[in-house]
Amino acid sequence: MTEPLGLSIGTTNLVAARVGRPPATRRSILNLFAGQAPEVGAPAELPGHTEPGVVLSGFVDRVGDPVPLVAADGTAHRGEQVLAEALAAMARLVDGGSPIAVAVPAHWGPGTVGALRGALRHLPILSPNGVPAT
Repeated sequence: MTEPLGLSIGTTNLVAARVGRPPATRRSILNLFAGQAPEVGAPAELPGHTEPGVVLSGFVDRVGDPVPLVAADGTAHRGEQVLAEALAAMARLVDGGSPIAVAVPAHWGPGTVGALRGALRHLPILSPNGVPAT
């Protein structure tokens, strides 16, 4: 059994924390690179990338919004799916963990939490046994 994992969602930052380790804090920005797992943080803070990726921000406020985010390359992304990928990237930063707890913004209602829950179901690192953490 691994140590528990705590994830915190904020408009500005995402945080991943495990017992006995310093928390990982990153800007709420998701970077998509061809052939690589998504990474969280400001593009200038991500080492080892020579090719620019697709940069998505503002997704925390768009969870549950039926209107997708449109990236600079023209691709459309649902806010909850982008956030779920960002949370999975944060979990990878600290080598995962189980059980998982996700702290969501206090003003989110049941519909917003439900939208995130639905997106988390598709990411095994965040939904052990098909049950999302939130």
